[in-house]
Order: sequence, then structure tokens, then C-alpha cells
Amino acid sequence: MPVIPSSPTSGTESASNSSMATGTRPQKIDPKQARRFLADAHKKAGAARKNLRIDEETAYQTAYQAMLKGSLALMLSHGQRPRVQLGHHVAIIEFARKHLDPPLAPTFALFDRMRRKRNDAFYDIALVTLAEAETAVKTAEDYLKAITVDIDKQLRAAQQP
Repeated sequence: MPVIPSSPTSGTESASNSSMATGTRPQKIDPKQARRFLADAHKKAGAARKNLRIDEETAYQTAYQAMLKGSLALMLSHGQRPRVQLGHHVAIIEFARKHLDPPLAPTFALFDRMRRKRNDAFYDIALVTLAEAETAVKTAEDYLKAITVDIDKQLRAAQQP
């Protein structure tokens, strides 16, 4: 099948074209919804910390869920949400990577590794060590602190007349 080249753009894409390429779609910013997702992310991070004493795999997976929920809160605060499709976790992670400060780049490498390992542990056999779980939990806690600042800024800006 031949490849049809895309037409060049003037450097500005409409929100819908940009959304199509990233696996997101626009949504009206709802501060309550974004804050609920962020609160749930913090709750999951706390549960992950508690699970370190019980089960490394559960702690690891819950830390990943905390980061994912936090990233979803970030998307919502920017007026976007993921499309319901295969690979939506990747779209959420990529959105966060593009909208947060470059110093978080190492965090995103770990976030993506966590996504793959969580998938392997869920659908196949993959062992999660205590050290991996501890790193995942600490990373989730630090990540949520960083994105909370951005989310608060975005929601304040959205409420300005």
C-alpha cells in the first residue's frame, strides 16, 4: 500500500489535529474532576507505600497506577483526555512527558519501564523485587509532588475570566 505524505502545516495545528496524533481528545476543563483524579492518585501512592511491607508486586502496580492517575489529572487540567483505544496508557504518559519540565525526563524512562513491567507481571510471569518496588513508590511520590504544582497552575489559569 503506498504511503501518502501528509501535507505540511504552517507550524500551528488545530487542537483536534494535534489531539488525533497524540491519542487525546479535547474536553472542557472541569477543576473538580481533575482534583478528584489527583486526590485518587495521592491515595494510591499512599497505598503503594503501605503495600511495600506486604507485597512488592502490588506496591509496584499501585505506584504505577498512582502515576497514571496523576498524569490523567494533568491531562484533564490541560483540557484533554485520552481516547479510549489500545495504547491509551502510552498516550497518557506521552502527554505528561510533553507538558512537564525536561528535568523529569529520567522519571518518564522509569514510568515507561513500570508500564511494561506491570503489563508483564499482569499478563505473564515477571518478578518485582523489593528494590524495584521501593524505587517505584518513591518515584510515584516525587512525580505527584511535581505534577501537583503544574495542575494547580493550570486550574488557576482556567478559572481566570
